Amino acid sequence: MPPCKEDNQRGPSVCLFDDSQLNDSFDKNGTKQLADPKQDEKEDAELDSKLWWIHGNGYDLQEFVDRHPGGKEAILLGEGRDCTALVESYHAFSPGYNKILEKFLVEERNKSPKQDCFYEILKQRVTDALRANGLDPQTDRGASWGRFLYYGLVVLSFLVTGYLHVVKGSILGSFLFAWAGWFMGAIGHDSGHFATSHNHPLLNEWGVWAMSFIANPIMWQHQHTYAHHSFTNEHNHDPDLHHFRKYIRVHNKSKYITEKQRHVWYVMFWYAFTVFGVTLKLPYQMILTGMLHMVKWQDQDRLSRKLGVYLHFSLYNAVVIVAPFFAHSSRSVALVSVILHIATLGWLFSLMSQISHINEASLSSDLETKAKGQGSKKRDPRLAASWAAAQVETANNFAPDSLFWHILSNGLNMQIEHHLFPGLNHCHLHLIAPVVRKTCEEFGVQYKCYGGWREVWEIHLQWYSKMSHPPAASASASEEERN
Repeated sequence: MPPCKEDNQRGPSVCLFDDSQLNDSFDKNGTKQLADPKQDEKEDAELDSKLWWIHGNGYDLQEFVDRHPGGKEAILLGEGRDCTALVESYHAFSPGYNKILEKFLVEERNKSPKQDCFYEILKQRVTDALRANGLDPQTDRGASWGRFLYYGLVVLSFLVTGYLHVVKGSILGSFLFAWAGWFMGAIGHDSGHFATSHNHPLLNEWGVWAMSFIANPIMWQHQHTYAHHSFTNEHNHDPDLHHFRKYIRVHNKSKYITEKQRHVWYVMFWYAFTVFGVTLKLPYQMILTGMLHMVKWQDQDRLSRKLGVYLHFSLYNAVVIVAPFFAHSSRSVALVSVILHIATLGWLFSLMSQISHINEASLSSDLETKAKGQGSKKRDPRLAASWAAAQVETANNFAPDSLFWHILSNGLNMQIEHHLFPGLNHCHLHLIAPVVRKTCEEFGVQYKCYGGWREVWEIHLQWYSKMSHPPAASASASEEERN
């Protein structure tokens, strides 16, 4: 393979793969020194809750919060925890941010942070691709005018169908209201990643509330924007692997549950409860415990955030669950409307999102083993420590050239590019996909792109079927397949 080197016009971020850049958690053969989960908890507990922890060093950014160009909520999301991936990925097109950070360093634990050279190369090539298409990656990474027009049409459909659900007592209206709620998620998802507008942060801070009929928007930013995107498919850190932990075994490190999960009907039954879980059940648990699975609700002491969670919880109940009982003359019909709305939206959310990361290739991606060589293709061991390489190998694309699937999936059909550059609006991802794919192929990073939704869905179900066997039987089945 070629050396990990790129002529980078931005200057200081040029890097080479050499022995001095090996991540401390890997030996020189590329073998990962396995972390102890208890040690992870201890290290998390030792982080000063008033500092931002980036590459192991603590920064006091309190006085910079109100001056942060990306808005107050964007910077506060990283307070009190390891926000390395958050900071790096949202400043992928802002090379000067390191010089600003240096002014706020107060606790230096890591004097020589390691660069993710693979990501540096991707950033430069993606920057060039955007500029070649007439976009400035710093100022034009938000929604295009066409995207804003789409947002407007979605909001209009949401208001009309919401009226049918809440006021007119229409079962069809409740069904269509679920679809409108799903498409509103496109606005909420873009805004939750601060990608609706670069120049007007308030559009992002208010826009994330468009996520309200899919998930609690404040919880969403801790669960998704921070944790899922920072630690994708890491069993001890990614909350998305644990939403169904009592009913569906998602990860091979999770406990065995039932053989029923090999059946489509069983999976679909529990997927119907997805939105119920992330709008009501999980936020309620977060209110009681201050935790979302293993993620701390670290801004719960801010009155506006606490009131926001309570307000969403109350309004969701009022609009989705209570209102139909006043609009319908029959309680049984009202109940059907409520169930239809929640289940439809739950299925839409699950059928588009779960396939993005849940299959054998994504969950069993063994980066450190691959670093030793992929058959005859040698692969630099430093890629095993690359956050960017992990984002690629734990995600799945499908039907990337289809406008239909891009709209229907709210852009989730281009999950690889989204995970690498979450601050780039979904409407621009198709511009960078070719260069991302080419770079991955060049460096031996597995870029999984499926032809259509059905193909990736079937692979998703195959993984659940494998996880339906007790661990010993599942391991034996895998061994037989390899032989």
